[in-house]
Amino acid sequence: MPGATMAIPQTHGGQPMQRHFNPYSENGGTILAIAGADFSVIAGDTRQTEGFNIQTRYAPKVFRLTDKAVLAVNGFAADGNMFVKKVKQRLEWYRHAHAKDMPLRAIARLIQTMLYAQRFFPYYVYNILGGIEDDGSGAVYSFDPVGSYEREACRAAGAAQSLVQPFLDNQVRSVNLCHFPFHPLLSYILALHRS
Repeated sequence: MPGATMAIPQTHGGQPMQRHFNPYSENGGTILAIAGADFSVIAGDTRQTEGFNIQTRYAPKVFRLTDKAVLAVNGFAADGNMFVKKVKQRLEWYRHAHAKDMPLRAIARLIQTMLYAQRFFPYYVYNILGGIEDDGSGAVYSFDPVGSYEREACRAAGAAQSLVQPFLDNQVRSVNLCHFPFHPLLSYILALHRS
């Protein structure tokens, strides 16, 4: 068009403005899991945030996969919901093909494979899988966004991880614990409740 001029990008102090695109968002929240000799406990809050804004107080982070397996997901909520949906779909395919539920150890390997397959544009989620193994023992598996995982006695992830994990290490794993008579171990307390 004659007489048209091209718009010059806005500048700040004589320097061009730079815009950044980030496809991920941290949606807050905390998840944790504890495994014992014959039990596993998985917990998570339901608050979803972005920055200082609370988007909802009713966003679950803990999902039942089978009768013996539960997955807790924390990080970017959209990736977490999509990942859980895909894991449930794979477990349903397994159930139809084999007429039984996938064992917990195999679910851990499945999740590892699914996360590693997306390593170049990963799901921005931290997963904790908890449940009961085939031998009846409790198990907790923790995963990073690209699929590295390990079986642990306890694990926390999310916004309060730096507060919760030292407490779990101290009370569940008995790391750096001074045994005072007035300070009973969590395992002792749980044993009292079972009897």
